[in-house]
Amino acid sequence: MYLNFIDFGIVAVYIALVFLSGILMKKYVSGIGDFLVADRTMGFNLGLLSMMCTEIGMITYVYYAELGYKAGFASLIIAVPPMLVFFFLGKTGFVIKPLLEMKIMTIPEFFSRRFSKGVRLYVGILMAIGGILNFGVFPGVEAKFINTVSGIPEEYVLVTMVVLLTLVLIYTLLGGMVSIILTNYIQYVLLSFGMVFITIYGVYVIGWEKIVNSVTTDLGENGINPFFPSAFKSDLGVGFLIWQILEWTAILIAWQAVAMRLFSSKDSKTGMKIYKWSGLMFLFRGILPIFWGIMALAYFTEPVDGLDALPLLIKAIIPTGILGIIFAGLLAASMSTYASYLLSWSSVVSQDIVGIIIKSITKKEISSKNQLMISRITVTAVMIFIIWWSLFHKLEGYLYFYLQMTGMLFLPGTLISIALGIYWKKAQNAGAYLAFTFGAIPPIFYLIISEELKNEWASVIGWGGFLLALIGMVVGSIIQNFIKSLKKEVV
Repeated sequence: MYLNFIDFGIVAVYIALVFLSGILMKKYVSGIGDFLVADRTMGFNLGLLSMMCTEIGMITYVYYAELGYKAGFASLIIAVPPMLVFFFLGKTGFVIKPLLEMKIMTIPEFFSRRFSKGVRLYVGILMAIGGILNFGVFPGVEAKFINTVSGIPEEYVLVTMVVLLTLVLIYTLLGGMVSIILTNYIQYVLLSFGMVFITIYGVYVIGWEKIVNSVTTDLGENGINPFFPSAFKSDLGVGFLIWQILEWTAILIAWQAVAMRLFSSKDSKTGMKIYKWSGLMFLFRGILPIFWGIMALAYFTEPVDGLDALPLLIKAIIPTGILGIIFAGLLAASMSTYASYLLSWSSVVSQDIVGIIIKSITKKEISSKNQLMISRITVTAVMIFIIWWSLFHKLEGYLYFYLQMTGMLFLPGTLISIALGIYWKKAQNAGAYLAFTFGAIPPIFYLIISEELKNEWASVIGWGGFLLALIGMVVGSIIQNFIKSLKKEVV
């Protein structure tokens, strides 16, 4: 075991605090609004921390570090698009302000109000598939991280996975979004310390000159210039940036884990302010772990697997005691992300799939109490599935690209349909259906092609999905509007 008694003590204290928060917050959860969006009472300071903590897990550090380890300083460009998009949305209120004013709890709710319940059901199914497949690789990657850093034997990956998710499941079921937001305070303190310490101490141990030299020696221009054609075996230039800007715009509008933070804001002004200031935090969310991967490249004389670069580096250089604090911070990040994602994707299943089907059959509204029960059941079902998926799915290509492409199963159609649904009066149901269908074709293609082609075609497939979604929305809406006009003439 690499963690000693002090390290494990620190981790145990953190876990105890998490459980205590779940128990204390349970009394504040009386209905579905409390459970999913904390009754829309979140202010700016807590919202900013919660937004940051939701989208930082062990897997965030792992996939960014993998990029840094394999592509050097060139991969730092990936940290820029989310900052730009956050600031743009927070400053202009594009799309997010109208959504906040609608007081919805899930993104598919918008589609039942603007288009139809059928569109909402279709969107809900695509979101559930894409989101859960995305989430499904978290436990396996993070359990391996935990085993590497702690020294737990690799054959106990399944046990680690189940224990971690069970802990998360319990406090999520108890306190819902209220419990998650409270634990974000603890997480933020631990994460802030860990991120700063790893960076400064890593540079001290390895040396800045060695870090720079390792990139230029091992990777050459590939590791310095993101516009060099062979970086990542793909061009990270203009096409890649266009894809990433579109992708992050869609994520910050339609990714349910992020949207639930937005919908928990007490008003639209607070939500926009949270977005405006989150950009800077997300810039460092990308830059620091990418830099850790670069440090790993400099530290290890023999090649290691890109996904193992960060946990091996932490195990090698972080001293006892400090390792426990950092490990607790990483565990905090992981548990908070798990809780948010379990709640997010289960809410889509319960509210936008199961709920719609039940209402269409019974012709009655489901009570808040029954919605709460359905949500808790689906949280458990989602947890069971992602454990199974982590055990049997083999990752190919960059983990970062896999996560982006599974989200692409619904993100292009969602962004285009929401934006045009709000700002284009002629947007129609047929356009929404085609936008989602056309937008899902490129990422499906990505998920079935070979690893070499994945890296080579990622950018084209990425922006191509949004282009096809736009074509689908425009063509479908024009056709439906034309049919409507013909019917009017006949009448």
